Amino acid sequence: MQRTRRDLLAGVGVAAGFAGCLGVDGVTYPDEPDSEGDADGGTAPDGSDGDGSDGDGSDDDGSDDDGRSGPNPALAAATRGVVGDALWFATSYEAAIRVYREATADVLADVDAVRESVREATDPTVGMAERLEAAGYDAAERAAAALEPHFYPAGLLRSRTDRHVPVLDRFARRNDADRFAEELERMRLSFFQIRTPIYVGRRFSRDPIHNRLLDRLAPGDPDGVVVELAVPERRRFATLAHRPYPDGDDEDDGETYPPTFTDDALPAARRESLRERLGPVVRPDGRTAELFFTFADRPEPADRRGDAFRGPPSELDGAPLHVQRYADAETASDRLADALAAGATEGREPISPATEAADDAVEWHRYYHREVGSDRTDLGEFAGVQYGYLLQAGEFVLATGFSGDAWEERPRWQGRLPDAWVAA
Repeated sequence: MQRTRRDLLAGVGVAAGFAGCLGVDGVTYPDEPDSEGDADGGTAPDGSDGDGSDGDGSDDDGSDDDGRSGPNPALAAATRGVVGDALWFATSYEAAIRVYREATADVLADVDAVRESVREATDPTVGMAERLEAAGYDAAERAAAALEPHFYPAGLLRSRTDRHVPVLDRFARRNDADRFAEELERMRLSFFQIRTPIYVGRRFSRDPIHNRLLDRLAPGDPDGVVVELAVPERRRFATLAHRPYPDGDDEDDGETYPPTFTDDALPAARRESLRERLGPVVRPDGRTAELFFTFADRPEPADRRGDAFRGPPSELDGAPLHVQRYADAETASDRLADALAAGATEGREPISPATEAADDAVEWHRYYHREVGSDRTDLGEFAGVQYGYLLQAGEFVLATGFSGDAWEERPRWQGRLPDAWVAA
């Protein structure tokens, strides 16, 4: 007995993902592009990649006042974009991913319903193809509403729909139920592949984050940094932001070994240690968000496993940055005044050596306080002095560089901080 095309198709196996051309009974089917490739159509409207790495642009550009005016408006706007995106990952990401998976699940349900109704050779209709086209486009709109502008799934879902619906329409008009049913199976697999946890976790990644938030965090060199990010007051969210590493089997470069991070980003003990150094800078009264960041060199993949970085992110010795958002700029100004009154200042200067000579460089308070024990060996009986930098930008109070070493005794303390948005 001759095997049907459907039997042969099943024999190829789901795991193969229909990569390449599939010839059955003298028919050559179109290539199924790789799920990670550009052929998915998952690009942003401006042509950036499908994960939304547009580099700038914002759903919150700070153009409305809303009590957010204040000193350093350009830095405030940039901080607003970073904080807004970070809070989205902390509070809204999981719900948005659920919407995406529910939308694609509904497409699968429609495909199954159409397949169940095809029992005779003349059963396929153009209306069935139109129903699936509507289902795919509806899923694209729902996913876009949930994920944009952080990620851009609409092109991905529309391209999958457009790949299969014209084929279904063509064979419905020809009353070719066998080929119609086969294309339904191909469409089902196509949508199933893009809703698996592995696929979703890579394409719409928040561990690590590498969408537009990474570009906003480190506009100076987003490819060369690892950023730790924590929003402890929002579901204790913490993660890393950096460009993803290759799988390690690139034929051109040979096998490489990416770093292994053995601990969470900015765990509670490290956050508390940073708060202690900040001392009177930490002012929760009227605060609407608290965020921690560190900026470090991105470890390179190694040619040998033993040479690859392995350890907690803290071993990268990233430069820390603390951000407090208040209800408005006036509240932030009051909290800054309280912090300054609890310590002392010694002039102002930019935090990045590269911008010290620039006329428009943002100058931070050189600030110090005595609310922490000494960092010095055998001198614990004296109050320790912590030296750092403090600044207000709109409704934000930012602090960085706090250490028991005086400013002039650590001229290269910044590390990767000059690549961060606060030094841009």
